[in-house]
Amino acid sequence: MRVFVLCAWLITAGLGGYLATVWIRHGGLRQRTPGVTRLPLWLVVGHVALAVAGLAAWSVYLVGGVKGSAWAACAVALIVAAFGFMMLLRWLPSPGRHSHGGSAAERHFPLTAVVAHGMSAGATVLLVILEAMHQT
Repeated sequence: MRVFVLCAWLITAGLGGYLATVWIRHGGLRQRTPGVTRLPLWLVVGHVALAVAGLAAWSVYLVGGVKGSAWAACAVALIVAAFGFMMLLRWLPSPGRHSHGGSAAERHFPLTAVVAHGMSAGATVLLVILEAMHQT
């Protein structure tokens, strides 16, 4: 199951990488231009950096069998999920200034990619938690 969790994590990362590429291509890094993005750079970078750190912790668990790193990966995955949920809420249309006009980079996200990334992430977090609990 450990390797299955790694595969789920890599699929999630691949989908996230695709969304990040779309976001960057449509000006997501131009934070100072009004209306370019609704996702603050700290949130996007934090989401990606913590996801990589969690994947690294999971890899340490896989290679070295260090149970503590499985729990570290679990904790980090929960924080990454919280950041992802914050980005989802900022991405969803809302009545007010975000739903009218503008050129937000997030408007170019394909819905299927967002849903696939979210579902894959949810499954990954659940599998990480289950595997960490199984090892104690």
